[in-house]
Amino acid sequence: MGTTQVTATLFQLQQLDLELDRLVHEQQAVTTALQGNTHLRRVLKELEYLQQQVQAGQQAQEETEWTLNDLSHRLQQKEERLYNGTVTNPKELQSLQYDVQQLRAQYNRQEERVLEALDTTEALKEALLQKQNDLKKVEDHWQSEHDSLILRQSQLTTRKQDFVQKRQQLVTYLTEEQLTRYDTIRRSKHGRAISKIEQSACQWCRVILTPSELQHVRISNELQTCTNCGRILYYDR
Repeated sequence: MGTTQVTATLFQLQQLDLELDRLVHEQQAVTTALQGNTHLRRVLKELEYLQQQVQAGQQAQEETEWTLNDLSHRLQQKEERLYNGTVTNPKELQSLQYDVQQLRAQYNRQEERVLEALDTTEALKEALLQKQNDLKKVEDHWQSEHDSLILRQSQLTTRKQDFVQKRQQLVTYLTEEQLTRYDTIRRSKHGRAISKIEQSACQWCRVILTPSELQHVRISNELQTCTNCGRILYYDR
């Protein structure tokens, strides 16, 4: 196979390899996306935090209610003693009245705390319900996205297999030395080992070739490289 045919084959091989690189990159992106939805994980964490907050709020509410009930019971006992006529000693009555006043004040303050705890718990429950609704929407969206990703993954696998087969067929026309040289340059040139000549210039670095260099590319039995970027030059007659 002549040099022109070799460079033409290498140019086709490069097109296949560039597409394979793109497919591999997209496959990696799809695989990463399938590992989990960032938005979904964030909503789940927020939901878990709200559940903990609701649980803590309910516990705090129960504690304030228990304290209120205890104050109510103690206040009732004190008031019964104060008003049932069993206590007649003035000093004891005065002390009992003071205790009732103090308990009544504590009861009123605690009642306010209970109402605040109720409001807090209710607000947390509403926030939790809203977050649960948000989670349902995100899960539905993720399921749809997941299905699309699975389909795309299958398409990419099939397409990659087709390109691999085409590559295997194409490399049979090249020698091991030509392939080694191509692969070596490709690794060092960001995947582009071949540069097509357009309007007497290297397509990649745009350096103008001299008439002598052009002539060598056209008729030489050896692969010619760009004196500037080092890529193999391909001249399409």
